Amino acid sequence: MVDAGKVWGAVPDTEGIRKIVGTTDIDDSAQTESTAFPILTITPQVNRPLEDVVVMLDLAKATTGFAAVETSVTVVFSVARKVDGTNWRREAINEAALSGTNAAGRMQRINVGPVLPGEDAAIYATFSGDVTADMEIPFVVYYRGAEPTVTPVAAG
Repeated sequence: MVDAGKVWGAVPDTEGIRKIVGTTDIDDSAQTESTAFPILTITPQVNRPLEDVVVMLDLAKATTGFAAVETSVTVVFSVARKVDGTNWRREAINEAALSGTNAAGRMQRINVGPVLPGEDAAIYATFSGDVTADMEIPFVVYYRGAEPTVTPVAAG
């Protein structure tokens, strides 16, 4: 029988699912329309891979959230990784744009999957146009493994 904890640095099931909660900020003056930029990075501990990483973004925060600030501007979220340990590469997946009007009362679930040490992962946002005001997006990162460093974008 194979010990899953010794194969590819697998995370034992006994470590269970954990979460990190926070808020990432999007600064209107720093955001460039139609250009993807990171809003959240996830860095595992040295020699401690993460499994089952899922990010939830609350798009409907009252007053300062995406749905409160925008109407017609759309956003697409995607996962990026440092596959070579240095350069961020966004996944070439089907991504759906969501307008601020349609984000009322909604959240975005992003399946990140495993994150290996030295690889890191990030959530990128791409807006269809210039956002009209600064906004805050609350998040939850669910994961299995040792607690990673989760770095949201700070307000500018």
